[in-house]
Amino acid sequence: MNKRVISILLVFTLVLSILGGCTKQETEELNTSNEENIIDDNKDDTIEEVPVINMAWDFDLHASVMLVASARGEEFKDSGIWLKPIIEKEQYELYKEGEKLALINTIVTKGSSESAVMLGQKRLDCALNSVTGMLSAKDQGTDVEVLCPVHVDGIGLVFPHGTELNNWEEVSQYILDSETPVRIGYHSPVSAPRIVLETALKQADIKVTENPNDFDADVLLVDLKGAKNLLPAFSGDQVDAWVAPSHYPEAAEAEGIGSIALKLNEFPPEGQWYDFPCCVFAGRADVISEYPEVFEALVDLFTYSAEWINSNRDEASMILSEIIGVSKEAVDAASIVFTTQVSDKWKEGVGIYFDLLDELEKFDGDLKGGKLEDIEDEFYNFKYINN
Repeated sequence: MNKRVISILLVFTLVLSILGGCTKQETEELNTSNEENIIDDNKDDTIEEVPVINMAWDFDLHASVMLVASARGEEFKDSGIWLKPIIEKEQYELYKEGEKLALINTIVTKGSSESAVMLGQKRLDCALNSVTGMLSAKDQGTDVEVLCPVHVDGIGLVFPHGTELNNWEEVSQYILDSETPVRIGYHSPVSAPRIVLETALKQADIKVTENPNDFDADVLLVDLKGAKNLLPAFSGDQVDAWVAPSHYPEAAEAEGIGSIALKLNEFPPEGQWYDFPCCVFAGRADVISEYPEVFEALVDLFTYSAEWINSNRDEASMILSEIIGVSKEAVDAASIVFTTQVSDKWKEGVGIYFDLLDELEKFDGDLKGGKLEDIEDEFYNFKYINN
């Protein structure tokens, strides 16, 4: 084969290669263009732009208004506001009168202390947690607003099963008679149960410590680092007693693990802890102001849910029993009242918490040495209640 023929063949091969390459590139561009069109079509047809709200909750009775609302779902349509589950116990769409308002991501935290930190880090937008935890967040510079209560009462002091302690006099005598500090656990450092307990102990001149080497103390407070560690704490001999929110005291009794020595209204001083605040629905002020329609709808939903629970106790107990994973007996036994309404007694209770947190040196930031009235206008945002 002469050089001229070889040259012609090489040129021909090169032309085919170029044509093939162009065809492949055009095909890829066409395919890419088609995929983009499909994505655009899907966006137009199925995806609505709504805010994503990260909410702290837990599977306990103190979050019942949200737990029941999430379980009932579209059965709450009559109220005009309801939740549609996307991922059960994790993610829900919030609807009002058929319009989707938001996507709610629910996040389980160890307690109000962790929620307070996460609100400050902007990893949370709102929370169903103790008002003491929200005061802690405020103390650390987080602009948090309380939108409504979600219940009152529902705290208990629990000793191991078989312990015959039934009132404050018996509890205090047991503590004073002990040769070593009585170890009492709590689930979260600035939770309402821990504040109530420490206050009652100190008012009774019972020496309290968190130092395990302080053997002169009467009570050693132990951080159990989360509510899930409450019930196992007796079997592991971690503590001699613990204080906690409902459903944990009631579940301990129902399961034969513990005995409730005191309920909230039985703590000293007598009469102070009746109808007392505990958990609230609160959020970051910047998020609330950006999406007011979302938070107004959530307050309305929780109001309806609280009323439904109070009017349908048996059915609500069955729902909560299944979600939380405790017996219906334990849920029925809880002394907890669900409400989003603010009373003078409730406000007085928050003021007592504020003073106690300061007195117990739990504040070390913006609220240290202050008074609740100094921050009420910015801490309370009750405009959505019964709006």
